[in-house]
Amino acid sequence: MPDRPARLGKPMRPSVLLQKAADFYRQRPGLALFLLFMATSLASRGFLLGADILDVDEAMHIVGSWELLRGKHLYVGFVDNKPPLLYLYYAFAQLLLGRGMFAIHLFSVVITIPLTALGVSAFFAHDRRGALAGMAFLVFGASYLAHDMHSVNCEMLLLLPATWSVAVLGDEARARKLAWLFCSGGLLGIAMLFKQQAFAWFPALGLAAVLANRQARPRSLLALAALVAGLVLPLVATWGIFVALGDGQAFLYWTVLHNYAYAQQPMEWGEIFQRIAKYFLPFLAATVGLWVLALRSRSRLSRYQWLFIASVLVCTFPIVFVGFRFYPHYFVPLYTPLALGAGPVLAVLWTLPASRWAKLTLAYALSSWFCFSVANGILYLSGHEFPWEEYNPVYHQVAEILHADACHEGASMFSWGPGAMFVYPADLPLASRFVGPSSTICGNVPGNWAIRSGRVKASDAIRPEHWDQLMDDLERSHATYIIDGSHTFRNWKAFPVENFPRMMDYLQAHYDVVSTVGTVRIFRRRGCESGGATKQ
Repeated sequence: MPDRPARLGKPMRPSVLLQKAADFYRQRPGLALFLLFMATSLASRGFLLGADILDVDEAMHIVGSWELLRGKHLYVGFVDNKPPLLYLYYAFAQLLLGRGMFAIHLFSVVITIPLTALGVSAFFAHDRRGALAGMAFLVFGASYLAHDMHSVNCEMLLLLPATWSVAVLGDEARARKLAWLFCSGGLLGIAMLFKQQAFAWFPALGLAAVLANRQARPRSLLALAALVAGLVLPLVATWGIFVALGDGQAFLYWTVLHNYAYAQQPMEWGEIFQRIAKYFLPFLAATVGLWVLALRSRSRLSRYQWLFIASVLVCTFPIVFVGFRFYPHYFVPLYTPLALGAGPVLAVLWTLPASRWAKLTLAYALSSWFCFSVANGILYLSGHEFPWEEYNPVYHQVAEILHADACHEGASMFSWGPGAMFVYPADLPLASRFVGPSSTICGNVPGNWAIRSGRVKASDAIRPEHWDQLMDDLERSHATYIIDGSHTFRNWKAFPVENFPRMMDYLQAHYDVVSTVGTVRIFRRRGCESGGATKQ
């Protein structure tokens, strides 16, 4: 008789699986929650991993990381107004997981976002309040337009160290220890190296230090000193690195002075109110449930924790309102204090058997996530061309022409218009430190409708020395291609290249139009067919 097959063990009952999960959570709460948060992050955001550029800023960031990996210095060989850790993050994710936006999206979804949620949970020492606060952060944070909330922007990245800077002071007893205060300040300093606006949370950390050490005034001053020392250390260290490279002045200008000037650009009151109605009010409507939960938490928190969380929430509003541009990604830091406030209320609601209010809260959160996921799927995965700058097929059409051109080998490029969106698919080295004509070249200040329409004078933003740098770069590199997209895009039609005689004279002296895609012109340097393009 043939051997009888071995009997398969009985499948575990759900109650046994739940018990094993509960035991694992009790033994290693941090690891258990990180794995749960990773799975939730993948479930709520992973369907867009195959999408390429979610937001135009991503194109600028990845182009900057490529220039960094080519050996160019930030703010000298490549200029932008974002701090250096942003480009290092993009470069690191690609070195780890492969070249391109997929690697950056994947690393963010499975590592960065879950770790940020874990920081939210750590505020409550990973108890039930913390676990539910972390879940609220993940679900509500994914329940808005992917253009801003799913893209790997500065706000998403600064939130990881900034959230942990709050978490390490979540326990009042810990906030009395100078080492933890120093650590909290250091984490916020690191967050500022992703985006400068993270500094807005410093007053909240200072309040926590004073509250925890309020029994003795000298101790409060010492606590604040430890917090400031931690904050300053990564900033001074970074400054020292750039000074040692000889790039200190450029670093200071692009990350501090240029940003200050950008925030000070005049905005009309009518535009400010339009932006509030177009961007901020829909965000409030999408997150109303989270606001209600957070604002009901006061009676369920200690005085210290309530004042700390409330102060973080209040201190986030300068980030939201800076420059009055109200881009939705400015709202991302609000998710941390709102989730922290919601956690204790959710812990009360979420008991077994689940109450009616718990079921309604869960239904609201999941339906909001589902509706936005469907909308984001249609926007990014349907193949339909929507009238957003990122969707225009002209970028890839231009890239295909460049790749097939006889001068493509060893070529470099510069774009007049939305430069990074042309450079990203073309994947050619930059011919200038400027990806495209920044506000200091042409006066086109992002997020200022009045400047684009001519109601506010654009020329005030132009810096002659940056024109000198641009023209020197183009001549030194013998830029192979110059792309003119100023007649194609609404935001650039007020800044056609013909309005800038210095650039037009240079094009007429050295370049020919070799191809057009609609109203986009591709200029190629004369003589490159015989001598080949200049290698970078």
